[in-house]
Amino acid sequence: MVTPIQLTSVPKDHIEKELVVVLEGVSHRHTTDPVDPKDVEASQRRKLGPFYKKTLPYHKTATDTSLVMLGLELDKQARTSDNETLRSIVEDDIGTVGGHRVVAMVAPSGSGKTATVIDLASKHFVVYCVCCSPGITVSPDFNDPNFITLAEDVERIYRTVINREQRGSSDPQDIDSDVKAFAGERVKLEFLARLLFLQLLLNNNPDLEPQQFFREQTTTGGAATIGELVYKLREYDNLTIQAMLGEVQTKLHLLLVPRRLGLVIALDEAQVAVTGILSGKLISPSALMKNRGALLDSKGQIQTKFRRGFLTPLSATLSNMQATLVILGTALSLQDADHVYSAVGKLTNFTRITDFPQFDEDEVSKMLSELVDMSDCEIPPAKRRRLSGRARFSIGIINRLIATGSIQNSKQVTLENAINYAIAHVMSGLRSGVRTILESDKTGEAARLLCRMVLAYHLQDARISFSSHQQADFVDKALCRLRPHPDGIHLVMDELMVVEAVEEELKALDKDPEFSEYLDQFYQIVANFGVASTSKGDALEPLVRRSLQRFNGLRLVDLPFLQGIALPKWCDNLRLQIDGINTANGFGYTDSGVASDLAFLTDRPPNKMLIAKYGTRPDGAWFFSDKQYAGSLAIKFYSSPVPRKTHKDNATSSDIRGCFLQKDGTTLNSTLANIRRDFVASGTPSDLKGILRIHLEFPDVQYGMPATHVLTDPVTGNQDVMVYINLSNMDDFFFEGISEHKDDMVRLKKVIGLVCKK
Repeated sequence: MVTPIQLTSVPKDHIEKELVVVLEGVSHRHTTDPVDPKDVEASQRRKLGPFYKKTLPYHKTATDTSLVMLGLELDKQARTSDNETLRSIVEDDIGTVGGHRVVAMVAPSGSGKTATVIDLASKHFVVYCVCCSPGITVSPDFNDPNFITLAEDVERIYRTVINREQRGSSDPQDIDSDVKAFAGERVKLEFLARLLFLQLLLNNNPDLEPQQFFREQTTTGGAATIGELVYKLREYDNLTIQAMLGEVQTKLHLLLVPRRLGLVIALDEAQVAVTGILSGKLISPSALMKNRGALLDSKGQIQTKFRRGFLTPLSATLSNMQATLVILGTALSLQDADHVYSAVGKLTNFTRITDFPQFDEDEVSKMLSELVDMSDCEIPPAKRRRLSGRARFSIGIINRLIATGSIQNSKQVTLENAINYAIAHVMSGLRSGVRTILESDKTGEAARLLCRMVLAYHLQDARISFSSHQQADFVDKALCRLRPHPDGIHLVMDELMVVEAVEEELKALDKDPEFSEYLDQFYQIVANFGVASTSKGDALEPLVRRSLQRFNGLRLVDLPFLQGIALPKWCDNLRLQIDGINTANGFGYTDSGVASDLAFLTDRPPNKMLIAKYGTRPDGAWFFSDKQYAGSLAIKFYSSPVPRKTHKDNATSSDIRGCFLQKDGTTLNSTLANIRRDFVASGTPSDLKGILRIHLEFPDVQYGMPATHVLTDPVTGNQDVMVYINLSNMDDFFFEGISEHKDDMVRLKKVIGLVCKK
């Protein structure tokens, strides 16, 4: 018979003294190994050679360069849907005694989640953990041996409870309750140790900088000290641990709040705590509110949709501490409060950050130029396009330059070799992720969605997003970002290298034989129409404009998409004629920005379609031979019905009279106030008696698409023709009754249909 271990119980009024004893027991063992900045500089000068510009961050030793410690690049911040940053959330929590915020940061690997936390750690104290288990270590930058021990302990707790319950009722809810309770106690012990480590460093140095604390806890020595604290704290019973935790939090609160310093607990790679630790062995907190029959399947087991992992008790316990809790990961389930948070009454404190900064082609060069010496060399434009997107794509170049260790070729050749290596490394990882998804795709749904995403990218870049419910691993495999949408979080694929990787794997595995045909047809359409889409793929709007030109010479009353409508008299004799399509600058108007659009709209040149700049509003605008009448295009392309509000905004954007206003068509845009004033003074808005306003909204509009009709202004009597084109009537716009480009119309409708239809 095993004799139970007698745990130490400490009276509440002796807790403070006991903590002093605990800290004294480890204080002499923890030492900070100083790093000489001159050694760091010498090492990096040797490795980077002519690329050396300034000292980059180190991690543990002078020769150990760690670019993740740079934090944010170009000071670009991730934000919530309410435009909050992680730092602003944490600073709002300072001084709060209870009810701290819980923040879920969900994005594909390399998006800047860890960098955002490291940036935060330069100003506030962050207790940083990397979720990992004996068989799963995901983070490329940090490891956390103490979390592995925690994972082993909670798995052992589960086995102990199961063995005990097998001799009793084996009730799933009883097992769930016991495991969560015991796991929660172990979590309290773990984070008491980590908070005590912060207390230890503050005792040794009251002026401790937050960044130094972050560095210390991620070193081998720091991890060892935390491990010793865990070992020592195992001697105490749960009530004592709870009292100690309260004492330490109170003391830290009194130390940090007067200095306006926040306390944060960050769980990186949190998806491991969902899928790699107690995976599927616990029950969703909200499911426990249901009746027993609704919980179980036909075999008396908990239904799969209600199963949870270690993250549930982990985050439930930590959310009750006096710290902002930040959960970082790639799993889509992390943005679901029910997967993260157990206290249903606190859901108002739950915040998502899914909007992480992207870097365009110019920013790729700027970012690298700020970190290394790029004189006498440059990144070829085609390579810049491929590197645009996540910061890690470009940072990989510097890692390769450091790993090369010496410069044997010219500086330009060395740079291009590093670029090629970084791109190949990224592409290998992306293709592996795509391959994993496709090889496990039994129904073909994943392959079809990937096909739609690739075509959507080429048609209209990142403006087309897709429902995320069925393919959660698209984020986990670093293929898609998350975007808030009226019907929930959507997936968007908007990086060139990702699109290339998906195209290559779809073709290699031949999972969807139609894909290559559709893609080839799309490229053929673009070539035939002479449309020059940008590297980020915005071909749809140019294709729509060119499709409209096919009707040149027809009277408005003869247009296929205006048949069966009682049109205003002004449509009887006017003919559609668009001789040129260009920006205002392309048409010879020399002003910069939207001022050139103003000049075009003031001048009103006939039969020339303006490609307007952002802020002007229409996707295309032209004036007929009689300048009292005009035409406009407003295009929305979604993978699911266009939200009602977006539809309303689209309708106002087609009204040329409302150029340079807000989306509602009436509110002044403060940044364009002078432009708007000059536009009104030009007389164009008041002179227009009628506009042919063509709205293309694919696949259709939420709650019903309006029919084409005539809109009469009750005050002025002006009559606009409101045309609405969607999947159901697009044959009238992409008309096959005109021989010119007839085959391209057939192809284009097929591609649009594939993207829009599930």
